[in-house]
Amino acid sequence: MKLNLRADYTRAFKEADIRGVYPTEIDDELVYFIARAFIEENSYKKVLVCRDMRLSSDALRDAFVKGATDSGAEVVDIGLFHSPGLYFASGSLDLPGVMITASHSPKEYNGLKLVRAGAIPLTETDGLRLIRKRIERGVFTDAIQPGKVTKKDVQKAWQRYILKEVGAKTFAGLHILADAGSGMAATFLPLVKEKLAADIDVLFPELDGTFPSRASDPTLKKNQAQIQKQLKATHTYDFGISFDGDADRIAFFDEKGIYINSAAIGALVAQHLLKTHPQAKLGYTVLTSRAYQEVIKEGGGKPVRMKVGHAFIKKTMREKDVLFACEHSGHFYYQDYFYTDSVMRTLLIVLKEYEAAKKRGLTFSQLVRPLARYSQTEDVIIEVDDKKSALERTADYLHKKVPLRLEKYDGYTVDFGDVWGVIKPSVTEFALKVLFESKSARHAKNVQLEVIEHIKKIAKK
Repeated sequence: MKLNLRADYTRAFKEADIRGVYPTEIDDELVYFIARAFIEENSYKKVLVCRDMRLSSDALRDAFVKGATDSGAEVVDIGLFHSPGLYFASGSLDLPGVMITASHSPKEYNGLKLVRAGAIPLTETDGLRLIRKRIERGVFTDAIQPGKVTKKDVQKAWQRYILKEVGAKTFAGLHILADAGSGMAATFLPLVKEKLAADIDVLFPELDGTFPSRASDPTLKKNQAQIQKQLKATHTYDFGISFDGDADRIAFFDEKGIYINSAAIGALVAQHLLKTHPQAKLGYTVLTSRAYQEVIKEGGGKPVRMKVGHAFIKKTMREKDVLFACEHSGHFYYQDYFYTDSVMRTLLIVLKEYEAAKKRGLTFSQLVRPLARYSQTEDVIIEVDDKKSALERTADYLHKKVPLRLEKYDGYTVDFGDVWGVIKPSVTEFALKVLFESKSARHAKNVQLEVIEHIKKIAKK
């Protein structure tokens, strides 16, 4: 029996998660059947469920719970939580689970991040396609007895795990400004403030799925105005941090309010980890600044290239025994956090490194300056009807400009010598992503604008 779903689910199923506009691309009905397919395709008996604060998350949680229990599975509801919290629960309890969130996407979106036991994410080629196919076939079996629903609080267990290497009341004298952005970071920032001695002031701490203060993605310039204004106006903070809706992205700002490229933070973390793990493998993507790879090599580590997207990075980390990975979008992944991303693990390492630097008389900007060696443009997304066709036609255009190197891997990386960059298909949207880098910010921006103009022309054809 083929289901006649109201939502345009073909747009919601992405390479690494399920995400779309609510309720046109993802709705309660679709999520009900996703839950049934997830349970029955994998013969799961128990599943974790949690959600963020988006306006549609409660309804989607209810739909998922109904679908899972109708298929006979026990649901363990861990409540309002952040994505790294789900990964911890799945890894520590060895259970599959779902996080209901659209992560950094705009407020009208929602979605599902599905993981197997051990926090292993599903992708289009490893689970999501089978779920979609089962839904299209309409093959489901009602359980003789529906599963039950229990509630479990894993907040304290997560807190103990993440703070296990940090002594109580550490980082005294540090003053941090944090922008929760009305998202899930607001649920753990008070915990951090309570357990650590650092003074943390929080902007927009009220959970609000309408995102009244700013849009969700903290790495975009348009979403950084409030925290930058506060940092510049006060001159009392050591540095600033900002989060996305489900708190799996973290952005850093120096004491002057200047945004720090994630690769510089990744390089700082890499230096920290290489002290105790010499010659470790550390991951990067085509979007990560070249400076990050240089720092890894200087520290004796081994850079490992990975495909952009949390699910692909986590898979490669497991396969190649990678200790840590840095993604341009503010995701930082750790082997000792179930090969998943953790903003808190990142923050604690940065606090350790900065505390030591401050004792040497350095400001945050002085600490990261040697690690931010190049100017990177903001990544620009251009909507296209056919990502594959647009990408190949753009590659032809780049080839005619006679670059030093044009390599196909997760899109195309092009190197003109004094400026280099990436054109790649978006993992979550019907679009191409364009980013360039150089020692000259103006040069990188000019080349990016040329490429964007070309893509916009062919996107209309």
